[in-house]
Amino acid sequence: MTNPPPITLAHADGVVTVRWDRPPVHVFDRPLMEELTAVLRSPEVRQAHVVRLEGAHHRWSAGLDVKDHRAGSLPPMLRAFRSLLEALWEVPAPTVALVEGPCLGGGLELLGACDLAYAASSATFGQPEVRLGVLPPFAIAQAPAEIGLKSAAELLLLGETMPAARAAELGLVNRVLPDEAVAGEVERAVATLRRSRRETLVLLKRSLHEVVAFPDRALARAEAVYVQELMALPRAEEGLDAFLEKRPPRWPESPA
Repeated sequence: MTNPPPITLAHADGVVTVRWDRPPVHVFDRPLMEELTAVLRSPEVRQAHVVRLEGAHHRWSAGLDVKDHRAGSLPPMLRAFRSLLEALWEVPAPTVALVEGPCLGGGLELLGACDLAYAASSATFGQPEVRLGVLPPFAIAQAPAEIGLKSAAELLLLGETMPAARAAELGLVNRVLPDEAVAGEVERAVATLRRSRRETLVLLKRSLHEVVAFPDRALARAEAVYVQELMALPRAEEGLDAFLEKRPPRWPESPA
């Protein structure tokens, strides 16, 4: 029995559905990021009227592969993730996310590059990177403008996993619906978009993005802090080691 392809496209009347599948919780490693980037830059997606995004098996994504956060693989991982986010951000048509299951770390950053997001009530959200002693550069660059400084601080500094209702309060998703109703709401939103002229949607989306421009400078600065300063600290990978070894981290004591 062959495994399903990690990325699939489905076409229906101008709507392209992009679905990723890396069981059990769709953790993104570099090959998967690169494949999704290529799909998002494909003619099928670039010419779509509406693009719908979702994870297979009713799960969005639990984030990026923890092993790729180590110093040796960190710069190429960040480059691959930035390319993925830029490819998603630059899709001309509106992008609509169906969020079920975990939406954590890089999965939540990926969601932040979508235009519309609808979540199942059982979905969970969070940026837990701080608990592993690392940083989420895109969230640092984007979240303050998207949800406000105080909410961004709550999300990033506490690193707690929150329910979908709290994610909606913070503005991370548009709406939360019962698990059995969320797919129908996404279909309704997609159908509403499909009734509008594509060229108008493309120009409107471009105008919105020009008002809140892709945070290139902020993202580059956050990545530099991560790679050049954080990873230069003593025992910078302690949180990653602890996660992979399934034990509590033993942080170096801060100087008095």
